[in-house]
Amino acid sequence: MFKSMQWKIVLIFTLLILFSVQFFGVYLLQEIEEYYLKDFSTALESQGELLASFLKRHLVDKQAEMYIHDLVKGFGHQAGTEIMVLDSFGRVISSTSEDPELLGQRIVQQEVTRALTGTKSEDLRIIPDTNQRTKYLALPVKAGQDVVGVVYQVGSLESIDNTLQQIRVILMTGALLVLSVTAFLGFALAQTITRPIREITFKAEILASGDFSQQIKINEEDEIGQLGKMFNHLAFQLDDTLQEIYAEKSKVESILNYMTDGILAYNRQGRLIHINPAAKMMLGLNDKKSEEEWTRKLLEELFPEEDMWLVLEEEKQLAKEFTRKEKEMILKAFFAPFKTKEGSLTGVLIVLHDITGDRKLSHLQQEFVANVSHELRTPLTTIKSYVEALINGAMHDKEIEEKFLRVVEDETDRMTRLVQDLLILSQLDYRQVRWNKQLVDLNTLVKEVFEQIMVDLQEGQILWKIKIPEGMPPLYVDKDRIKQVFLNLLSNARQYTPQGGKIILEAEEEFQEIKILIEDTGCGIPPEDLPRVFERFYRVDKTRSREYGGTGLGLSIARQIVQAHGGEMFIESAPGEGTRVSFTLPGFKDSEKTGGEQCGGKT
Repeated sequence: MFKSMQWKIVLIFTLLILFSVQFFGVYLLQEIEEYYLKDFSTALESQGELLASFLKRHLVDKQAEMYIHDLVKGFGHQAGTEIMVLDSFGRVISSTSEDPELLGQRIVQQEVTRALTGTKSEDLRIIPDTNQRTKYLALPVKAGQDVVGVVYQVGSLESIDNTLQQIRVILMTGALLVLSVTAFLGFALAQTITRPIREITFKAEILASGDFSQQIKINEEDEIGQLGKMFNHLAFQLDDTLQEIYAEKSKVESILNYMTDGILAYNRQGRLIHINPAAKMMLGLNDKKSEEEWTRKLLEELFPEEDMWLVLEEEKQLAKEFTRKEKEMILKAFFAPFKTKEGSLTGVLIVLHDITGDRKLSHLQQEFVANVSHELRTPLTTIKSYVEALINGAMHDKEIEEKFLRVVEDETDRMTRLVQDLLILSQLDYRQVRWNKQLVDLNTLVKEVFEQIMVDLQEGQILWKIKIPEGMPPLYVDKDRIKQVFLNLLSNARQYTPQGGKIILEAEEEFQEIKILIEDTGCGIPPEDLPRVFERFYRVDKTRSREYGGTGLGLSIARQIVQAHGGEMFIESAPGEGTRVSFTLPGFKDSEKTGGEQCGGKT
């Protein structure tokens, strides 16, 4: 309870008033007591001196005892105190006491002894039996210079003590009343101070929970009012600042979440404090527990024999590569330490960059250059050999000369085809091909293609079959380019289909597209080669391909032409079961419908 500021104010205020009242009460009681005691002593002394003046001439006359008794009795009844008259030896010769044994006794109290020496003496003592204070006064009675007796007075202070007790009760009652009023007023005063503070505290709690719309109602222009105004200003500034921070935070989170590079942040203790989705994907993480465990292993893998923090303190920039074998991924980690103003290292940011594609691209580029070099070197070597033979005398033999020149011509044509295919691929890659699209009847186009390869099919004793249903809409394509696609695919089918085999070309309409299928009964393609058949210069059977003058670019060119028309190409094959190549092309439903089925071949 007393932890509250309100109760502290009330307690301090009450204690302050209590101290003041007590100080005033004690001081007042002391003054009153001193006044009453002084007044009582003065009265007692005046009475004693008056009695002493009457007794002076009678104490020397032993015949005047009766007169002394009467005089003492009279003064005793009048003053209400006990009076004893002593002779010069300190013996009681008269007393207001009813005790007859007291007469003749010698009083040996200190004040009596001093009075016998001629000095007034007094004392204040507490009677043990009654626990009451009593005033003792001894006045010498002198005859000339001689002390002839002592007036010894004993006065009870009971009435004074009772009066003082009543005053104490009055003061205590007044103090309690004042304290009650003070506590009430202090509570009311504290309320005026603590109520705004409690309101500010309550609003601050709401403010801490994220609601910055809270405002303090200002009723006064005092210090509390100024505090309320500053609170309202602070709430407005916080709301504005946090809105800016939230906007920036959202931007940073969006950037981190949609970055293709992985981001990991560690504090100085090596604890992971942030990881973005790209990093989770790269590292194959899917739960919080694996994040902590795997990322700790990552640091151990990157720094197996050295302390990462010591390395980062020594080097400003650091990059390391590592491989994710389970994902066949090559990652490059860039380390960016973040430090305080004083330069002490507080953590590190690790950026993971997937360089798998770069490495594959670099490998493909190297392989492409090697393949082009090889494809050009072979015919060039052949041409050089035959030209040297002709120069060295073979040209004088007409039969040999003609044979050698034929070989040179074939190899030149082979290089020309290679360069033309490379040029076509380059144009397709950089979208520099000028397309001459028009409505083309599929049936007519297929007839033209088979007329070009008919002789080759008959020489190889290959059966062929065309299945194009009636009502097939025309194609909207570049006729020459699509004819090249058919020729490349049918040439591959002829190349790998043995004598007596079969090639089938089918077409069907699917969702406003024309799907074309070319199927052969050739040797098929092994599963490990199937994903790479569309790669440039890739050959499943390199020897047979070169025998037929192939460049290894036919399928790649065909696929890119189909994709440029908005279609796609697929291939299915298995060793010993032949190959099925299908592709799609756009068609027009409202065009003239032509079709039919044609068969041919040599059995």
